[in-house]
Amino acid sequence: MRRAAGLRSAGRAGFAAEEVPHSRPCLGRDEEEAALKVLRSGRLAAGDAARRGAAQLARVTGSADAVLLSSGTTALTLAIRALGIGPRDRVAVPSYVCAAVVHAIGAAGARPLVCDIDPSTLALDPEDLARRTTADLRAVIVVHPFGVPVRLEPLRGHGLLVIEDCAQALGACDRGAPVGSRGDVAVFSFAPTKVITCGGPGGGLASSRAGMVDETRDLAGHDEKDDARPRWNALMGDLHAGILAVQLARLEEFRHRRAAIARRYDEALAPVGVLRAPPAPGADPIAYRYVVRVRDADHLLEALNRRGIAARRPVYRPLHRLLGLDGRFPGSEQAQKEMVSLPLYPALTDDEAERVTGEVRRCLS
Repeated sequence: MRRAAGLRSAGRAGFAAEEVPHSRPCLGRDEEEAALKVLRSGRLAAGDAARRGAAQLARVTGSADAVLLSSGTTALTLAIRALGIGPRDRVAVPSYVCAAVVHAIGAAGARPLVCDIDPSTLALDPEDLARRTTADLRAVIVVHPFGVPVRLEPLRGHGLLVIEDCAQALGACDRGAPVGSRGDVAVFSFAPTKVITCGGPGGGLASSRAGMVDETRDLAGHDEKDDARPRWNALMGDLHAGILAVQLARLEEFRHRRAAIARRYDEALAPVGVLRAPPAPGADPIAYRYVVRVRDADHLLEALNRRGIAARRPVYRPLHRLLGLDGRFPGSEQAQKEMVSLPLYPALTDDEAERVTGEVRRCLS
């Protein structure tokens, strides 16, 4: 695979080494041809390519219907609105997620109820949700963290609407069911850093709930509407949809490549005590990120980046810190101190993967 151009940083023994980026999209001739086909057609707005891409997404996720949208954040915002959740309602969300999730809740006019995570799974802790539940709580956003499926059953006991945030988990399954097929609605992101990309910002929404996707489509466009209720200009255009269709067709190829790199990391890093959390029995994750627990994340992050390996915190800042919330969030705090995300994506070369594991071993030995 071709090495992408990147930053230069000091390597071992003073030699310059090209940085191994944390993320890199995997794009080829088929994606290029798909984009050119749309450009040559002169039809760039949401049309045939967007409809075909939505049908593909519905099939992949085992949903009755789907719609392609302008971003994952927009998809989540519209999901909340389409479920009828409004200003007097709260939506539960784990603290250990990116800020876009809470921004979407606010954009939809609702209020967040931030809950802690289980540090062993990095997913929302059902017991903490039960402790924090309020009378105005209407829904819970279940984020499948870093490609690992989350069991929905412990959360359904609260009688809440379930929104699956699959931005990091497209292609994962739990006991044979695709992630995104068991909640009331599922949202996806197709940004350049995600499992697959549309070549820029992009998202999707899928659901088997009656009327859910039709309501979302209505909210996502202004044209030919007979009322003045607020709407968004949020449909994905055909240029991005054409690229996405190719990437959806390559999803299994990407799954296998990601899994192969993850196994290579497992074998190389287990001897120095670097381990991933095992998924629940019956779960089949997608290796979206290689997220590991170490004693001192700050030390490893600094050392790896100094050596040209673009390691990152899995979450830049937990929501309880971002929002200045009082209260205890020990699981999220522990994750912030101990978790590190290493480069893993289909375009990562074997040489780059070997360099990543070698530098991690050197930093920890």
